[in-house]
Amino acid sequence: MHRANAGPDAGNTQHSATGESVGALQDVEALCDLVRDHYVYLAPREPVWDATCESAQEAALEEAAAEPAGHLALLETMLDQLWDNHVSLDTNSATSPRLVPSGSDYWLDFKDGKARVTAVRPGSGAAEAGLKVGDRVLALNGVPVLSAALDRIRHGRGEVSRARLVWALNAQAAGYRGQIRGVTVESAGTEKELILTDPAPLQADELVSYKRLPGNIGYLRIEDSLGDEATVAAFDAALEELKGARGWIIDLRNTPSGGNTDVAEPILGRFIRGVRPYQKAGPRWEGEAVRRVASRGPWRVRGRVAVLAGRWTGSMGEGLAVGFDGLRRARIFGSPMAGLAGGVESFELPASGWSVHLPSYNLYHIKGMERHTWRPAHAVIADNGDGPDLALKAARDWLAR
Repeated sequence: MHRANAGPDAGNTQHSATGESVGALQDVEALCDLVRDHYVYLAPREPVWDATCESAQEAALEEAAAEPAGHLALLETMLDQLWDNHVSLDTNSATSPRLVPSGSDYWLDFKDGKARVTAVRPGSGAAEAGLKVGDRVLALNGVPVLSAALDRIRHGRGEVSRARLVWALNAQAAGYRGQIRGVTVESAGTEKELILTDPAPLQADELVSYKRLPGNIGYLRIEDSLGDEATVAAFDAALEELKGARGWIIDLRNTPSGGNTDVAEPILGRFIRGVRPYQKAGPRWEGEAVRRVASRGPWRVRGRVAVLAGRWTGSMGEGLAVGFDGLRRARIFGSPMAGLAGGVESFELPASGWSVHLPSYNLYHIKGMERHTWRPAHAVIADNGDGPDLALKAARDWLAR
């Protein structure tokens, strides 16, 4: 763990530094160094990060940073300037920014210079409000959409990349905890105001839900449980209930919180024979560069397999989708996924004891492309709000051939 301390002259400023504000400064300086030393995607962000650290060091000695809420808000504002949804803190407040994708319910992208909805999470506040794929978003909480996005961009405004602007759009669409979210949309030629409630849909009671679909198709959906080791047993139990299916659908569209390989690899192991490579790690990874998975279980799943993936397929969910594809064991149907880049490590900040999660090494499809840039080959709208499930239909149509 890397630690940094406030310099000897930290108290000799124009501000009156209290013990609490010096603590905020310690955390700011530690965070600046941690990002420079460990964040694998720093290079295109380095000038912005330098400016961020310079202003944050001054803000750390302001009165607001002496309170825990202000201390936390300062660190959160700093992390915003990395425009990376895989960067986060292990704590939050009642007014913290919602995390994307786990705390978001619709996705915006630029099409022909306009902000368009390209995904709506089923069962979410956005879906219940009637937001639809294809809607043009004009304003967020009454603020024109581009101006709203710029509110999350504090430094480097003179040259904002498309990736950073899209990040800011979606960060503002998710909003802040406790905040009422208003969105002005143009839909089918009509402008309307929508109020969105809590973005999170109701969580399923099961770790893995399943059913047998017509045509003897086994359908299994992982319910945001890739971080729970009990999911492996739940997945095995679902397979037993569906034994004898002629085809399979593995639904990864509700895995926004990610997980770990101790859950994902045993799932992949039910679909292969022997030991096979499924993913690569970048040079900063200290372990084996090529990750492999071994077959396991009392029987191997046979027959065609379709995997469903979308914007709420995150981190380890993305790893599973890429793994199924790299193993050539499934066809992947859906849209771009959450795009959570790299593998994450945690580092403790010295004053608060809070931890920051940073991508510290790259992850790759077995064929060489970075995991977060990979796209399902069979493109179809994956997250269609309260509309028909187009991805499921595409998978069923393929399995029925």
